Amino acid sequence: MMIIISLLSCNRNDESAKTKHEITDKLKTELSDSIQSLNSGSLIIEPKGTQILYKSERLYRLKWENGYILKSIIVSECSELDNKEVADEEDKKIDTIFIDDNSFTIKFKAYENCCSKFLCEAELISNNTLNIIYNAFGSHCSCNCLFDMTYIFEFNTRLSEINVEKSKIDNIVFNGDLNSKAKFKKKL
Repeated sequence: MMIIISLLSCNRNDESAKTKHEITDKLKTELSDSIQSLNSGSLIIEPKGTQILYKSERLYRLKWENGYILKSIIVSECSELDNKEVADEEDKKIDTIFIDDNSFTIKFKAYENCCSKFLCEAELISNNTLNIIYNAFGSHCSCNCLFDMTYIFEFNTRLSEINVEKSKIDNIVFNGDLNSKAKFKKKL
């Protein structure tokens, strides 16, 4: 009887060791996969604060196909606004467009959640329309407000050095919303 119990006991230890070995192998594989993911650059990093998506395909095309570089953005602090009707009138409304020899600046208002930060891009879409893109993200507060936003673009002079003209801009829209369409006051 003792011999049978000993044999059973040995089998259990072998099974326990086998299970531990399988778990260890699985953990090693997962760790290896995680390290490969880090090395390949596919790790997702949460954005922090308002920023331009400098390496986006849209901005690349805007620079090298259309001749415009989104150089910087300025976003005001939240101006809390309780009047929804006023906010709707002011949302996506252009305050000013300033153009000089090397750049142009577009100032406008955006009605978003008070705690929003923004990921910013731009692109030229059909009919020579500049699409100003701002994606709100972050914490969600119980208020909304108007943000004053400024997008500053420079002309890509490298295109003119090789005799390639920059694309014309006739209109501006915000986040692809054709209802927000406004005329670009001076053609570029």
